[in-house]
Amino acid sequence: MGKKPNRSLELLEVLRIKDRGDKFYFSGSPGGFASLGMDAQGNIYVQSGKDQILKFTPEGSFIKNIVRGGQGPGEVSQYFSFLVGDEDIFIIDHGQDRIIRLATDGRFIHQWRPSRAYNGFIGILNDGLIFSRTNYPPFEERKGKLMDVPHEILRVSLDGSEEELVHTYPVLEFLGQGYAASWAPFHAALSDDGRYLFVNNTPEYEISMLDLDTGKIARVFTRKYKRIEHTPRRGEAEFNKKYGFKRPYEADIKGLYVFGGQLWVKTSTEDKEKGALYDVYSHDGVYQDAFVLKKNMVSIQRGCLLALETDEEGIHSVVVYKPK
Repeated sequence: MGKKPNRSLELLEVLRIKDRGDKFYFSGSPGGFASLGMDAQGNIYVQSGKDQILKFTPEGSFIKNIVRGGQGPGEVSQYFSFLVGDEDIFIIDHGQDRIIRLATDGRFIHQWRPSRAYNGFIGILNDGLIFSRTNYPPFEERKGKLMDVPHEILRVSLDGSEEELVHTYPVLEFLGQGYAASWAPFHAALSDDGRYLFVNNTPEYEISMLDLDTGKIARVFTRKYKRIEHTPRRGEAEFNKKYGFKRPYEADIKGLYVFGGQLWVKTSTEDKEKGALYDVYSHDGVYQDAFVLKKNMVSIQRGCLLALETDEEGIHSVVVYKPK
């Protein structure tokens, strides 16, 4: 439906927060840049380093670091991720297996430890949270082959007191006793109204649309896709030779993003100059358009694209864009 399919998506730069002079906000230490967030007022939140969530005004002025490292209430270990709601910030502290709820000014509200650790944050609902959890088989059952590993979708109350299993997705992984390799990805994106979850759990081009109210798949959509040969990563050849593992193709889908009433699908098709190919679907699964984008997009929030960029001198920037 697009008039210029496969065009470069034109973006309007709304805000750029950049290290400069004596202001070096951003760190590549443990924790990295796993999360970026934006609240209802347009304030920006940046995970940087092992114990920082840096808060900036909508104009890019630094306010403060709203967390600190430690084991006390509301304190984080070096490995964590977060999501920003309208008035709250929810943190998964992977190092301490707990969920922390803060006000957007950093005030501690509540924390809890789930019965079994969550491995991913998916989204915030009006009355709860959506997490994913992986259930690996016992060590002795890992036979050095591809195995279906259940990935649970969980609805959890805002205080952690109630947890409901919504749906389970099988995800193929290569598992042995003391070694492992991924085969299929797991990507999930929550619709803006909080009703549907879009999931890709196969290496092939396939997306399911989960109704969170019923726990049932509302629809599945796909398209013909020319698969991309896999490029081995560092150390992969030695691993393959030792354990008899080989991945012939890249996963067709590299990420899912919701932009208003559209689903953006980042594919493995990439042009070195122009960037990655994104497909655009309606929530009915109708293929609408395609574009290329050469940005390290972390997330889409409140109609904005949040990206991380590094210039030739190694200076980091957090950039907020809107499509023109």
